[in-house]
Amino acid sequence: MPVPTIRVALVLAVPLLLRAAPAQAQAIQDLNEIDVLVAATMGAGIGEPGGARAPVDRRLKLKACPVALEVTGPDLGAAAVRCPALGWRIRVPLDLAAEREQAVAARPGQPRTAAGQGVPGIKRGEPILLTVDRPMFSLSRVMIADKDGRVGEVIPVRDDPKGKPIFVRIVEPGRATILSN
Repeated sequence: MPVPTIRVALVLAVPLLLRAAPAQAQAIQDLNEIDVLVAATMGAGIGEPGGARAPVDRRLKLKACPVALEVTGPDLGAAAVRCPALGWRIRVPLDLAAEREQAVAARPGQPRTAAGQGVPGIKRGEPILLTVDRPMFSLSRVMIADKDGRVGEVIPVRDDPKGKPIFVRIVEPGRATILSN
């Protein structure tokens, strides 16, 4: 009779082991999700100018974030990905040098005025990086331009098609800053 008892114990233990495996797999953050979020926020894919230099290191094991991840940047050449609920944060290096070289090559020999006025800046519907730089902090967010604008001009931008527009000054192609009081 001891043989059936052992079989019953194994039959009961196997489903418990199988149930533990999916729960354990869900406890780790999906790194592909981070790659996609960084690409969407920066407006460029992995290896493209302005995008991440490489995918997030697959050896990284982060606890799965129960809320939406926050992506900010670029700041100091990287995008910051943060889980506000758990408090972890990683930095994803960006290929910003190639983006600058490409922007300069796209407009060779184009004259600049004293304040940069007249230099092409942004087209309606394109993403624009809105930055706010202050002595103690720096914030950035990708917004969508509501109209065409040149460097130095003020244009409305939104983060959501139904959101209220805010007015920003274009400081360089694809980049703007919020108007100061």
